[in-house]
Amino acid sequence: MDVSYLAFGERLVRVHRFRYMRPLGCAFTTNDILIEEALGHVSDESQRCMARPDHPELVIRPEFVAYGESVEAAVKACIERIRPRRVHELFLPKG
Repeated sequence: MDVSYLAFGERLVRVHRFRYMRPLGCAFTTNDILIEEALGHVSDESQRCMARPDHPELVIRPEFVAYGESVEAAVKACIERIRPRRVHELFLPKG
């Protein structure tokens, strides 16, 4: 995507949101995953996309933030980090 119209210091970020569902006994547990994809030039291609679990009232623990060259790579890395965890282990209380 051509973002040559941006002024120095400005960034354009495309935001993606996914819902990750996994079985938990006889029900499902869900996690929202937010991905920020930097458009245009980035200094490190391996960090073009940043994925993290998202919650409207809690703050993500930094160790669950994942980076990737593409949206798919960032989502995969994020899911691999959160898969062995329960929802309450992913977040800190807002405060």
